[in-house]
Amino acid sequence: DLISVFDVPTMKLLDKRSLACDGICEFQFSPKANIIAYWAPEHKNQPANVNVIELPSRKSLRQKNLFNVTKCSLVWQENGEYLGVKVTRHTKSKKTLYNNLELFRVNEPGIPVEMLDVKDAVMAFSWEPQGSRFAIIHAENPTSTKVNVTFYDMFRMSEPEKKKGKKKSTGKELIAEVNKVETLEGKQCNCIFWSPAGRTIILAALGDSASGTLEFYDCDNKSLVIKEHYRANQVLWDPSGRTLATTVSQPIGGGHFKFAMDNGYIVWSFQGKQISQQSFETFYQFQWRPREKLFNKKETAEVSKNLKKYEKQFNAFDEAKKRKLRLEETRGKRKNRSAFRATLARLKEIRSNMKQERMALLNGYDSEDESNFTTKEVTIETILSSKEELVY
Repeated sequence: DLISVFDVPTMKLLDKRSLACDGICEFQFSPKANIIAYWAPEHKNQPANVNVIELPSRKSLRQKNLFNVTKCSLVWQENGEYLGVKVTRHTKSKKTLYNNLELFRVNEPGIPVEMLDVKDAVMAFSWEPQGSRFAIIHAENPTSTKVNVTFYDMFRMSEPEKKKGKKKSTGKELIAEVNKVETLEGKQCNCIFWSPAGRTIILAALGDSASGTLEFYDCDNKSLVIKEHYRANQVLWDPSGRTLATTVSQPIGGGHFKFAMDNGYIVWSFQGKQISQQSFETFYQFQWRPREKLFNKKETAEVSKNLKKYEKQFNAFDEAKKRKLRLEETRGKRKNRSAFRATLARLKEIRSNMKQERMALLNGYDSEDESNFTTKEVTIETILSSKEELVY
């Protein structure tokens, strides 16, 4: 019932003592702040609870008690702004299970918690990395082949109230309230993968028993592109969110024979266009090179605002890149043309050196001297067709 937190790089125990957590089952660190969240099941007369603890002060920032809990899963948003807890509850008879989501607004005073009831079984839960949206896969039966994917937002837009004697305001108010955005029904997916840049999400059917369907969904434009990678078992976004890879990889242990025909990877653009494909007899792992995030939200907004200022620079770079590609494509043709011209010049030189020998064999006749030729000009007229018309 302890969490031992170590300081790096010394690897010494923080404050020389562990953090006491009665009955702890799972804990997760915040991706950004020195905050740790954990949950513990019901113990003796104590209800199940989710705790949010600040380090190194060990101060309890928020505690949420839960009842009739079978299991909890903790999911942090990438920026550490929100914590989602998927709670699997049971009835008093413990024969029926149902789900609800506990949503913590970590950056707000007091860390308010909102509960979202979900009548169906929730199979997957994932936050948008750079935003306030999240998506869940749910169905009435956990073993269903057809599922629904629902998107929620931690904020909703509200029209301002119209007051007497005042002109109608055109601005909209942002209210901190969980808002259902939309539901995609009848999908064949068991995993969801948000782009690191947000906005785009992949609805994937992964595994041996799945179809390998990949649905590229743009949450802003509501556009959907459907592709397929048979027997794919991984989806890996590159750090920029521009491309992703789907792979069929085999375990390092036994059972590799069933993967031999399908092993390999396909690289896609975020819009669902296939970029490249490679197959291997044995294939174990695929990893993107890590990439540091260069800009924060404020800096990204500033660049977007002044994008026209950099347009000429970007266009010049693109033209230089295209020209380089064109030169690469024509390199072989230019090489062959140069070789032909060199051969032609060599043959002309050989012929010029043999001129005296040719004239001696022809009794002094120079076939290249124009004065030895008589030029006659002959004109031949040919009637191609004729037509006679009688005019009365």
